[in-house]
Amino acid sequence: MNKTWYKRLLLSYFPILFITVSVIIFIAVSMLSEFSIQETEKANRVFSKYVTDSMETSLKGIERVMLEEAGNSTAIYNFFEMKDTADPGTVYYETSKEMHKMMDDNPLIHSVYLYRAKDRVVLTTNAVEKLDSFQDKDFIAQALEKPQNAGWSPVREYSNLSLQPKDKVISLSKKALIPFGNQGIIVVNVRVDLLLRIVDEMINPDITFMDITDARGLKVYPVTQADPAVSGKTGSSKGTVITSLDSKVIGWHFMSGIKGGRTFSWVSAISRIWIGIGLATVLFSIVYTVYVTRRNYKPIEGIMAQINSYQSRSPLKGGDEFSFIGKVLDNLMDQTIRYEKQFQEDLIVRRKQFFHEVTEGPAAIPQQEWAASMGRFKLPSHYLKLMAGIAEIDAFAAFQQNYSATDRQLLKFALTNVVHEFSDPERLTVWAEWISDRRLAILLLIHKEEQSEPEAVAELLDRFRTWVAVNLKITLTLGLGRAVSRHEAVRESYQEALTVLDYKMSAGSNKVIRYGELDGEAGDTHKYYQRMDAMNQEFRIADAAWQVQLEQFAQELETDVLKDDDIRQLLRYFTRLLQRTMEGLSPEILAYWNDETVPALSGAIEASETLEELLPVLVSSLTRLHGHYIALRESKNHHQLMSEIRRYIEENYANPDLSLNLISNEFNVNAKYSSHLFKEEYGLKFVDFLMNLRMEHAKKLLLETELPLQDISEKVGYTHSISFGRTFKKVVGVTPGDYRKYMRTS
Repeated sequence: MNKTWYKRLLLSYFPILFITVSVIIFIAVSMLSEFSIQETEKANRVFSKYVTDSMETSLKGIERVMLEEAGNSTAIYNFFEMKDTADPGTVYYETSKEMHKMMDDNPLIHSVYLYRAKDRVVLTTNAVEKLDSFQDKDFIAQALEKPQNAGWSPVREYSNLSLQPKDKVISLSKKALIPFGNQGIIVVNVRVDLLLRIVDEMINPDITFMDITDARGLKVYPVTQADPAVSGKTGSSKGTVITSLDSKVIGWHFMSGIKGGRTFSWVSAISRIWIGIGLATVLFSIVYTVYVTRRNYKPIEGIMAQINSYQSRSPLKGGDEFSFIGKVLDNLMDQTIRYEKQFQEDLIVRRKQFFHEVTEGPAAIPQQEWAASMGRFKLPSHYLKLMAGIAEIDAFAAFQQNYSATDRQLLKFALTNVVHEFSDPERLTVWAEWISDRRLAILLLIHKEEQSEPEAVAELLDRFRTWVAVNLKITLTLGLGRAVSRHEAVRESYQEALTVLDYKMSAGSNKVIRYGELDGEAGDTHKYYQRMDAMNQEFRIADAAWQVQLEQFAQELETDVLKDDDIRQLLRYFTRLLQRTMEGLSPEILAYWNDETVPALSGAIEASETLEELLPVLVSSLTRLHGHYIALRESKNHHQLMSEIRRYIEENYANPDLSLNLISNEFNVNAKYSSHLFKEEYGLKFVDFLMNLRMEHAKKLLLETELPLQDISEKVGYTHSISFGRTFKKVVGVTPGDYRKYMRTS
């Protein structure tokens, strides 16, 4: 066998000679290193000054906001003054909102709390405590002894809650209220790690280093396992110190420089003997090439020996040592292709599983696992912000009915591809996975600052929604969570997107709904239950204002922002109320209810996706029911008599002697017969109607007047307040005193 590989290997190693030229060029270039070092030193000084100014500017901005809030905030003023007429709960709540606003406006702020001197009360964003039990009471004591403009504290540890791990913060305390400051203090804590992020974002650790120590000489940056005292300010083990600055605002000392400065100086010094080094390198390269070639050919000889042992079963052709290796490689390629196909199929499943762990998993994904997994799925692990969204197919029942299973899969595949097409890898990466038959979850990895605004993301998703509506003939409603800075917090943005879709009936369909658009707008369902009970009573007695009440009820539902489940639960409850009422009325109205109204209402409640679809059916069905009921009532001969009796009861309900006997004498009709007519006309007994009427007037007097219970009981027809209280609790569920107390508060 010809040793062709040996010859090729020998010739292929001759390019190492070119290393000689590279070494000579490197030595020549090293002569320019000193100039580069000087420029680096200049840039380092500018960098250090910029870092210091950035930190001071951020802290001055926080101090300015703190002073403005202390001087202008009514809530903070009320907290420190705390007059006797003020409601403490309301004051604490409003003050806490102001503190939260300060924290939301400036992400550097870790926490804010207020100390009121006159009663030694501390208000944090989470609780109200006495100073003796407050975990930061030592700092408050120090702050009270310091002058007004004492500045920022050294680095210390603080936590909002005693069970949470403490974070490193620096704190600023200001005495309140301005100008004298004898009512207490305001303390703002700033997270040190977020403040130092300015250095992390700007420093190149391969070239530049920076050491930061506080006024006590303890190292602040870079963060180490322990914070040893730093002695001296003229050098560092990392390299040569170029710049040394002191910040009067924060009280920190900054040292920075470049790494490897002495190495460049050494290379520059030996540049004078570069010719000798170059010649020596050329000779060394020749000798080394021959040596390495001989040494590296030995493994090839071992491979050839193994090949020769297989020649009897698979003889080589052409006398070339690589022919058999080629056959082995062909077999390996076939196995690799099969493995790659199986790997790609498994990759889709693993990627979907990882998406589920990121968005809904019980534990946060560690950074190392995040980077490794994102690389495996060919997705970027680095980002500026993350944002989660969910696209939901509208009218899904019709979608299933109009398209076969195959067509539905093709459309869902098209939706996934289209949403990826709307992304720009340099600005924004889209990761989309189907989480159910009708919902496509979208994770947006934002790389550019201008793309991190919610409006920009919402506009992109709106263009995607419009394209789908025009080209695929289906509509989507998209819920969009808020942007987060860490992948561990993606599940919060994801849950916000899910929450947004829970308000689809109120917010509308075929649109992009951001989580922030629902803040502060969520309605309260408690008022609707009272409204529906009253409407049910008005329907029973055929009140002429019932139609107006129904329209107002529909308008309030359309105006409030309620969850879809809450809306359906309200309407199901209303349906059950009406069902019980219908069962107490005539068979004709019950039959109309079961045959006409119930199917229309039930179908609309369960199938409608928006209030625009639901409310017209609700109003029209109940309007027709009410009209049918009125027509049936008016067709009966005793209707006029019952109307007069009802009017008489409403005018004389305060008479404690009002009874069926009194009514029978007044209208010259038998008491038992009048009771029967009353039950048939209004669906409830005379005593129940009278009791409910009296309780409604009693509730009005309890809320609108300060009359004692005895006077109220007499005004609604009860001689003794005990009987009145017992009846009120039976009908309303609480005592008159509790009703006045809690309903006024709510």
